[in-house]
Amino acid sequence: MAGILKLSIARTADGIGLPLPSYASKYHVGLNLQLASAAPIRLEPGDRVYVPIGFAIGIPAGYCGFVISSSILARKHGVIIPDAPSLVSPADRGPLFVLLQNISSQLAVLHRGDVVAQMVIQPTLQAAWNDLTPEHITGKATPSKDVLVDRSRARQTEYESDVTPKRIYKGPRNRFSEEEEE
Repeated sequence: MAGILKLSIARTADGIGLPLPSYASKYHVGLNLQLASAAPIRLEPGDRVYVPIGFAIGIPAGYCGFVISSSILARKHGVIIPDAPSLVSPADRGPLFVLLQNISSQLAVLHRGDVVAQMVIQPTLQAAWNDLTPEHITGKATPSKDVLVDRSRARQTEYESDVTPKRIYKGPRNRFSEEEEE
């Protein structure tokens, strides 16, 4: 079993009476998030709605939460989280809401306590930039062994003549090519 991270959590008024988010078993990685609405939520085909989850969570620095669709809810009712994975960062300390959308052709009715999403807690790193841009080339990446640049789109300068990129970005289909474009 992986390590356990202790998180701060506080129920909101909507969450009184609901259990805290939990894992379905020791083998699951997503915490089940339940609907905390007092009234049933009716989602017509195509409808989107923010729903309360019933708590505020305190994720420590160095971690984040990713809220993803519940596979059972998606499979049975066609209800998904359209902006998944939705990021919950250490700066997010208020009540948690989830955006749900009915992508099926049928009415979906959700009730208090239904599992509507899952949250996966992950460690994170913050990036620090190693800026390789010379002062006389603003807005262009410097072609070097550290940066991949498409030379057909980069402005030519004196220092670029002896540096040849190894891979060229060609677009979403063929991400990188080993040969240079003409």
